[in-house]
Amino acid sequence: MNKIEVQVDKIRSYQTLVNKRGYGSYRTPEYKEYIRVISLQLGKLKAMDRSSKLSVSLHFKCKNKTVGDLDNITKPILDILQLTGKINTDRNVLELNKKKTFGHENISIEIELNDI
Repeated sequence: MNKIEVQVDKIRSYQTLVNKRGYGSYRTPEYKEYIRVISLQLGKLKAMDRSSKLSVSLHFKCKNKTVGDLDNITKPILDILQLTGKINTDRNVLELNKKKTFGHENISIEIELNDI
């Protein structure tokens, strides 16, 4: 099983992590820190083969309901998986399972990668 759970202080939404100027968007310092914190915890997650067609499962474990929409909190995680080399490109993701649950003591994101 290729699965890991990363601890975060807050689950962040893509819109809060980028500044948009004209036709471009730029990572905020908060986004860079989010990347750093999650990247440091991905060590035991096996990198997928470059040409693999992938299934990605994300489970956002939240304390309360003050979390962004699933689509907006998913994009930064896929970007981080790509930046860290765990997946070659998110274009290879053919199946994406995502859910968020509430009432957890700690805030975390469970990430599972599998070949299809």
